[in-house]
Amino acid sequence: MINSSEERINELESKVLFQEDTIERLSGELRKQQIEILELKEKLDLIIQSLDSQDNGESKDERPPHY
Repeated sequence: MINSSEERINELESKVLFQEDTIERLSGELRKQQIEILELKEKLDLIIQSLDSQDNGESKDERPPHY
């Protein structure tokens, strides 16, 4: 009986350690992805600003150079 209880406790401890490790690794990946998302948002904002400034520089009445 004692041996069985010890085995169960060891198995449970092993599972807990595995879960803690998995949670820690997933948390690290989540942090990396969050940083990457923020960087991509900043780049997208810069692209949008660049496109907006190009649109503002062009007159709507001007013909393209090939006319």
